[in-house]
Amino acid sequence: MPTKTYFNLDEEKQKRVYRAVFKEYTRVPLEEVSVKNIVSSADIPRGSFYNYFIDKEEALSYLISEIRTKGHKELEDSTSELQLNIYELMETLFMGEINKLKNKEESDRLLLLKQIIKSAKATSMFYNIMTKAILENSILEKCWDNMDLSVDSKDLRKSIVDLLFATLRDSIILAIEDENNIAFSINSFKLKIKIIKSGVNNLI
Repeated sequence: MPTKTYFNLDEEKQKRVYRAVFKEYTRVPLEEVSVKNIVSSADIPRGSFYNYFIDKEEALSYLISEIRTKGHKELEDSTSELQLNIYELMETLFMGEINKLKNKEESDRLLLLKQIIKSAKATSMFYNIMTKAILENSILEKCWDNMDLSVDSKDLRKSIVDLLFATLRDSIILAIEDENNIAFSINSFKLKIKIIKSGVNNLI
């Protein structure tokens, strides 16, 4: 997260810095991000960037966290009336991104993802943050309750979510890298979810 100095900025300046950071991180992958471009766009001294963020990775983590917060609000709104299990939740997340790709929607999340997937480090950061957020979200607990399985072990639940998120990640990356692969990505995702589900059923 940004430092207290960043959060002590007035609202207009905070937004200006955020927009400059977002603009740069959706332009190039993490390793090519230019602090010079950010401070120029935000109209701040170079030293100010490091007063607000420890380093470039911290700035990316902040962007991911902000987009995650918006995404979870969308997810809560779209699933509040549904009785989803964990597999259906992952499919809802997956198809939400796929539909944006199909409809050529340039959402903040997709714009950032298109650059994140070009960097192994950034990809790992993104999915670590997202997985942790999902594990801590009340939606997930409801999804476990909607399943016939008795999955009480936190370690087992985390392992299942890790597998599902890895499948989600790989399938979305495949679709983003080449939109001609969207149909294949969907079929691959559904097959892998079916395999994971079968394995979990045999395990419990």
